[in-house]
Amino acid sequence: MKKIYKNIMLTATAALALTSCLDEATPSGGMLQEQVESSKDGIAALSNAIPKSLITLGYSYIGGTYGGIQLLTDILTGQAPIATTTWDYFMYPSLGYLGSNYAYCYDVWSFHYSTIKRANLTIGAINNVGGTDDASDTYAGYLGNALAYRAFAYLNLSRLLEYKSTGDATLDGYAQSHNIYGLTAPIVTEKTTEKESQNNPRVPFYVMDRFILTDLNKAEKLLKGYTRSAANEANEAVVYGLKARLWLDLASRFDYKASDLQEQLDHEDDNSLAVYDKLGITTAKECYANAAKYARLAINEGYRPLTKQEWYNNNTGFNKANEAWIWAMQIGTNDISSDSWATTSLTSYISSETDFGLAGLQSNEAYREIDKQLFGDINKADWRRATWVAPEDAGKSSAATKYTTLLTAANFANLPAYAALKFKPAGGNMSDYKTGCAVDMPLMRVEEMYFIEAEATAFTEGLKAGQKLLEDFMNTYRCDVTADNPTPFKCTSTNTWDFERELLTQKRIEFWGEGVVYYDYKRLRMDFNTAYSGSNTYTYYQQTNAAGYVHPYMNFCVPNTEVQNNKGIVNNPDPTGE
Repeated sequence: MKKIYKNIMLTATAALALTSCLDEATPSGGMLQEQVESSKDGIAALSNAIPKSLITLGYSYIGGTYGGIQLLTDILTGQAPIATTTWDYFMYPSLGYLGSNYAYCYDVWSFHYSTIKRANLTIGAINNVGGTDDASDTYAGYLGNALAYRAFAYLNLSRLLEYKSTGDATLDGYAQSHNIYGLTAPIVTEKTTEKESQNNPRVPFYVMDRFILTDLNKAEKLLKGYTRSAANEANEAVVYGLKARLWLDLASRFDYKASDLQEQLDHEDDNSLAVYDKLGITTAKECYANAAKYARLAINEGYRPLTKQEWYNNNTGFNKANEAWIWAMQIGTNDISSDSWATTSLTSYISSETDFGLAGLQSNEAYREIDKQLFGDINKADWRRATWVAPEDAGKSSAATKYTTLLTAANFANLPAYAALKFKPAGGNMSDYKTGCAVDMPLMRVEEMYFIEAEATAFTEGLKAGQKLLEDFMNTYRCDVTADNPTPFKCTSTNTWDFERELLTQKRIEFWGEGVVYYDYKRLRMDFNTAYSGSNTYTYYQQTNAAGYVHPYMNFCVPNTEVQNNKGIVNNPDPTGE
């Protein structure tokens, strides 16, 4: 099976990319001259094209949008088991087929560098007409948007690609002998030439962190007071949220490994990095403080957590941006491919309440579920429990009235235990895939900022302060204490490590299907287990991962198409053992 599948993947990859993604990301002088020509409208068109890179709906194994990457990362960390492997397009990554020869790695690489390419074109075009460093300038919004998207892409990509210890002696030994530890992704800017892209190594973390922070610092200045026209544009809150993510990642890195902090400090005054802003910290605690600071700044921009009514709305539930969504992907009906199966849409893969697609076709039953143990960890007073079918309600038409669902009682009875009812088709349209798949998908919700603030505060002001913030969030926004469910949420951890585990449990529930917690698992080297007795994860997909390590599948490889065109690449060891 492995060899047959590999041939399929190579064919798909060859069809998708005949040249290096880094080549594609290099700005073309001709394109700038023809499309921009010092025109504000031309620059606006380039800027508006950046968000489209995340919803480029073409055939791919992860569903044609960035939402597919979000779901993929949840699957790799055991967050979204599938009811049956029939029509499981994520079967092979679940089995570890994530080496450089496989299309999944190409898709992850391609989506991010496509975003980077479009951001670079916009930045280059603005530079071509004189540039800007003033928030009142005509081009400030366009440049700030491009810088924020570029920082977002590099922040994600560098964390996906950076190799972390797995506990596998062969893989870790290879990484050590080839000096792979600490390497992130190649940096491509608006100034990178085609020749440079052909020998463009992956940069170490202490370079990438400063590069990303520099983009975010510029974006913050440019977007100060900026009013965006749509949720798929960056604004000041988006920049604050990205900074909160970056600083939390740095805090965990430096807290876990003092030598990484020292390496960062050793290069703080490196002349070759003078073009980038300095981090300006000397301890992990300062990074935690910055994470809490920027999370609170994002919250204070006027966003508030989803209400119960918004969460469960049959027409707009998790398909339409609202006051809780800081940033979103937005798909219009014209963006949907002419595919009645709608396999190029996240809705097809994750919504249990459609007559089209993969997760919703009653005959296929490729429903996405929540992990059984995680469901059992949901507080009885937590109203999010009804996002998934409780085991005692599975197969019972009479139980349909206990849930907010588009399904008839008879069709509800087809749902297995733990099946998700979170992501609704647009407008509640279950039958017309062109309408039902035209959804918004969250890139950042304000709830994440509350979690970041609570975690970071535990390391700056003490465990009890962090616990209080988590308890306040849960009991204010997620728990309805009633006579039937009289117990409010209470933190029981006695140390910061257990608190992080406690907080991560709530993030896993809150952001199920949204691709958030993969990055938490990787930065914390948190253990997980889907191979326990009675697990609802398909037997051949079950995994265990020890604390202090990341699972081998979580270290993505650079695709071979890039390795072949960029001689500077030193690739991660292939988790398939090939």
